[in-house]
Amino acid sequence: MSALPDPVLHVEDLSVSFATPRGHTVAVQNLSFTLKPGQVVALVGESGSGKSVTARSIIGLTGAGGHVSARRLSLGDDDLRDLPERRWRDIRGRRIGMVLQDALVALDPLRPVGREIAESLAVHRRGTAKERTRKVLELLEQVGIREPDLRARQRPDELSGGLRQRALIASAIAMSPSLLIADEPTTALDPTVQAQILDLFSSLRDRGTGLLLISHDLGFVAKLADEIIVLEHGKVVEQGPAARILTAPKHPYTITLLEADPSRHPARPVAPEPTGDSLLEARDLSFIRKGPDGVIRPIISDVTLTLRRGRTLGLIGESGSGKTTTSRIIAGLLQPDTGTVSFRGEPWVAAGAQPVPERMRRPRRRFMALIYQDPLSSFDPRWTVFDILSDALSAAGEPKANHTDRIGELLERVRLPCSIARRRPGGISGGQRQRVAIARAVAVKPDLLICDEPVSALDVSVQAQVLDLLEELQRDFGLACLFISHDMGVIRRMCDDVVVMQEGRIIEVGTAADVLIRPRHSFTQSLLTAATKLSASLPVVA
Repeated sequence: MSALPDPVLHVEDLSVSFATPRGHTVAVQNLSFTLKPGQVVALVGESGSGKSVTARSIIGLTGAGGHVSARRLSLGDDDLRDLPERRWRDIRGRRIGMVLQDALVALDPLRPVGREIAESLAVHRRGTAKERTRKVLELLEQVGIREPDLRARQRPDELSGGLRQRALIASAIAMSPSLLIADEPTTALDPTVQAQILDLFSSLRDRGTGLLLISHDLGFVAKLADEIIVLEHGKVVEQGPAARILTAPKHPYTITLLEADPSRHPARPVAPEPTGDSLLEARDLSFIRKGPDGVIRPIISDVTLTLRRGRTLGLIGESGSGKTTTSRIIAGLLQPDTGTVSFRGEPWVAAGAQPVPERMRRPRRRFMALIYQDPLSSFDPRWTVFDILSDALSAAGEPKANHTDRIGELLERVRLPCSIARRRPGGISGGQRQRVAIARAVAVKPDLLICDEPVSALDVSVQAQVLDLLEELQRDFGLACLFISHDMGVIRRMCDDVVVMQEGRIIEVGTAADVLIRPRHSFTQSLLTAATKLSASLPVVA
């Protein structure tokens, strides 16, 4: 009988705390696990439960004011406690790869992604410059990026959220590390690309890579994990084999997480046929840009859609299909090359020699609010949460004297404690930042919410709360929503109508029931098949 392989990672009684003006806050308490070659351990739990703090502590990036203690914290035979930064530079990238949660923040905005991926190869002296360039293209292909030569020459801001996330994964696996830590690696990815990343991670596991997976996507976890650790407020409430945790959970908190998965929720009731005037009309929108190779490419072409009050229109498609570009044109943040947008019965966007000036839009700005895909980059990092929400209330004409009470109400509606108002965006979790973004959007009492992946950074229980909130706001105020999401469960729950985009064009339009149950186009069918494959892996709770 052969001996079991030695662990890649050994964690025993890991605790992490942070200094605060009033003492210290414990973020992780007495966490223990081992990770062997070819094994996948998943950390699940609500945002703020300590998952990302655990990952950063293992790689020596706990942050200012953080204190890490452990009875044992080792990578192979190397003790990771109190390592000097010089030793960490040798370990990071070469022996531990890290996929961070916020792809736009994690990638250098000033240089092409290919150069960033090549840097880790150069730092660790892997190959010649020519060999590194070839390796970068291979990695981009491996993570499912088409036209890798073009994408390698583009900066992060020129790529969609999904493409940025895949570039980050390519960077993390460049040195073939023995341990890969993946913090929400599929947050911004559509189902077909999620399936590609699942296959990639499976192949890494089969080659002996140990994988520490952090994800709120329980369908993805179910497909990949050998062991699951459930964290609540920094403490382990349940730990064991993935099959047992998913089919026979013992702790009420685990059961709550499983039951909150959006794929288990019923579809949105069929709404009456739309009547009355449209709130928003987009006609024949196109947006063309020249790439770094000098070739002019259409980002979107001939996009036409209508949205009426009180209805939710879902926009789905692969990453890079033009969904976010369409929403930014509709919001008046990008100028199209052709087409028009009207909002509340008046011109809002127009291409050509006479565009609609911002001074004409400004009085109506408060009636259109955005919830961005990447909340951190949408906040002023110097402002507290109170400042961010106070600014939104001022834009809505709310008197300063009312701000403290209104901010408390907003935070309560998005399930955040009032104490978070004193903190800055960089000091709260990704899920908490997303909820602050939603609070800011609804503060102005808009007619239209443009939601670009509004719950992609949230764990399933908070997703359910926020989706409940959005539905409640729609009922109370007759809000219309343009809802962009890669999560078919969320789309099925939230949307009355659906538009499917592929390579910048609309290929299918209809009610949610028609498109999601009886798709006509082959691309829509493949998108839904991939989504079903992932969600079907999640067992039903007994």
